[in-house]
Amino acid sequence: MLDVATELFARRGYEGTSVRAISDEMGIESGSLYSHIASKEEILLEIVERTAGLFFAEAERAMATGGGAEERLVGLAGAHLTVVHESRAAVRVYYQEWRQLDRARQRQVIALRERYEATFREVIEDGTEQGEFKPLDIESTTLVIMSVLNWSLNWYLPDGRLGPKELARDLLEVVLAGLRA
Repeated sequence: MLDVATELFARRGYEGTSVRAISDEMGIESGSLYSHIASKEEILLEIVERTAGLFFAEAERAMATGGGAEERLVGLAGAHLTVVHESRAAVRVYYQEWRQLDRARQRQVIALRERYEATFREVIEDGTEQGEFKPLDIESTTLVIMSVLNWSLNWYLPDGRLGPKELARDLLEVVLAGLRA
């Protein structure tokens, strides 16, 4: 059900996708779908949380490799682009449709995003403290990096000449050139 809903939300948007459309795509009656879910919003929240989990899992794997701040930052970027590459529809829903959730659930999503972005901030801060990076505003630097990575959903071609990790290295080289001490 989540995979079907993810594809439909990514293609049609949350508002443009009815529970009936999801159940039709699954080949079941919409009443049958309601025996598994409380609401369409619940499906959206599950998709968003599952996608956030993908970003966290990849970031954790990248951080486990260790290394200096630059190496970890490139690893995090590669991990982020791996999720974008492998889960495009889910990432599109995660980026674009979370605002359709009620306020309390939006706050949950914002908290998840802030926790995820904190990993990037911590690496940048560590690099600054260790003298690898110039002492720049960490929030602004993180915002630039996250914006570059997130926007790649709109132009990155999964079957292009660069894989996610190579693309991360190239993209971050532009940022790192300005960060290096």
